[in-house]
Amino acid sequence: MKTNPLAPILTLFVAVTLSVCTTGCNTNKQETTTTNVPVMTAEKKQAIEQEISGLIKEFFQQVEKLDIDKCMTYFENTPDFQAVNPDGTFGDYNALKKLNADGFSQMTTLSVVPQKEAIRVLTDSLVLYTFSMEQNATLKTSQKIKYEHVAGTMLFTKINGAWKATFYHESAAPPVPVK
Repeated sequence: MKTNPLAPILTLFVAVTLSVCTTGCNTNKQETTTTNVPVMTAEKKQAIEQEISGLIKEFFQQVEKLDIDKCMTYFENTPDFQAVNPDGTFGDYNALKKLNADGFSQMTTLSVVPQKEAIRVLTDSLVLYTFSMEQNATLKTSQKIKYEHVAGTMLFTKINGAWKATFYHESAAPPVPVK
């Protein structure tokens, strides 16, 4: 499969554009102050990276527990939230929750095996997180499947002092049966 060399740039452009709309178009008044990364101290940037890293670790622990309600607490439930699902569909918060709840309901176990991740601090209130991983699942039918290549992007915005994902995109190769 040929990849578009502009994909990372387009992803960042989409993420930043969506963030501007999320923080600027939302009718809820949210407290957000922004400091550009070049002005930010290395210590502040590292502290933000550690915050996001801890949040992501907690999030994927909830994914492995197949707890959709706790998983969704990491996302901002507003009309501006957008998700691009592995099947290519566009969705809002509720659509993402339903899609994942439906998937979780078919599984008895799910393990997440991170392969690579990157945390990009864009400002002190905006962070882009990207990941690639493998996922292994056991279905309620006892069939075992593996998603060998899963990649995703989460745009985190600091809203009222808390980091929330305001945009989510996930892509995955079709699962393969495990014998």
